[in-house]
Amino acid sequence: MRLVFPARIPYNRAMPQTKSYTDFKPQVLILGAGPAGLLCALTAARRSRRVTLVDASAITARKLRASGGGRSNCTNLDASPAHYLSANPKFTAQALGRFTAQDFLALLGQLGLSASEEDFGRLFCDQGATPLTDALEGACRRAGCRFLLNRRVEEITPAPTSEGSGFHIDTDKGPLDAPRVVLALGSPAWPALGGTDSTARLAGALGLTHVPARPALTPLTCTGVMLALCRELSGLSVTASISCLGKTYTDGLLFTHQGLSGPAALQISSHWRKGEALTINLAPSADLKVLLREPARGKILARTVITGLLPRRLAEALLSEMNRATLSPELAAAANRKCAELSKAQIEALAGVVHAWQVTPSGTLGMARAEAASGGLDTTQFSPKTFECRKLPGLFAIGEALDVAGELGGYNLHWAWA
Repeated sequence: MRLVFPARIPYNRAMPQTKSYTDFKPQVLILGAGPAGLLCALTAARRSRRVTLVDASAITARKLRASGGGRSNCTNLDASPAHYLSANPKFTAQALGRFTAQDFLALLGQLGLSASEEDFGRLFCDQGATPLTDALEGACRRAGCRFLLNRRVEEITPAPTSEGSGFHIDTDKGPLDAPRVVLALGSPAWPALGGTDSTARLAGALGLTHVPARPALTPLTCTGVMLALCRELSGLSVTASISCLGKTYTDGLLFTHQGLSGPAALQISSHWRKGEALTINLAPSADLKVLLREPARGKILARTVITGLLPRRLAEALLSEMNRATLSPELAAAANRKCAELSKAQIEALAGVVHAWQVTPSGTLGMARAEAASGGLDTTQFSPKTFECRKLPGLFAIGEALDVAGELGGYNLHWAWA
């Protein structure tokens, strides 16, 4: 399905800054010019606020520019709280209720862009990730936002004035002051594209509680026999269901030289804990037990049925492991018997390898390859309606800075917009 909206704001990346830096005293200072910071800035500027964005990078929203392989999976039609991981699950409800996928699509239309739906409700920007980023930045500049790039925030200090709240910000290129500050510094995920621990560092100095960050949506690593198997199958992708700790995801599973990747593995990585085994169903749309019991297959070897059910490379690798007795010597014998000769226990055991394969990863590729991070600022410290800090009025936090991590499929970007 293609969702197209008319252009009302012309896209022009080279749009010049509309306000002079001289004597520009921001009413809102946004720390971080990623997707959350950009849309926050645009919203505030359209409400006649003087806005300055500060970012350590020389360009805006580097992660957004690379998102979706450059295509930008910008939102999801089912952006509901059920798709988010947080120590305070109810926190997301108000924001997601106020700003839906349809609201973001309307914004795309205002920017002269459009989106198309793919599987699982995922919406991709038709023009791509960089045009989306540039259009947002251009809209901010036209609305009067000031950008201070290549500037690292070193410290935030509350500095209330006679008029109310206020903050003093020390940067590596001089101080800044503003009555309202928005933390939109993101998470440590994907450091090659600017992910840092700045949020945790600054929050700690302000006395705010920060839930320790963990990599989310990151590939899983394996060792020993399982690693050898993954390397043998490297590059092979199958549709599989992966379960762990009460969560199950059905999507593509990719074998790599380091372990397991692909959408299903990335999804489960957000929930997996060291030492926990994964249960992998390699053929979620079939039932090997039924196939092995069918009278028409009575004279066929069980291994032949398995080879016909799974991709040949995967089936042969599993059967090879059975023959080496890595899984179980009984399984090797059962796989080489005719279906009619199999006992109930043997059928159950063979089906268990295909539909309930037990794999214990050794770890993950960590933040370096993580598409997101769980953890962040404890959301109980912030209003779910305004995102203002209860302890420090005038201080706000949005996007990845908060303890909210979305599933794969446009959910993290939608949280940034919301």
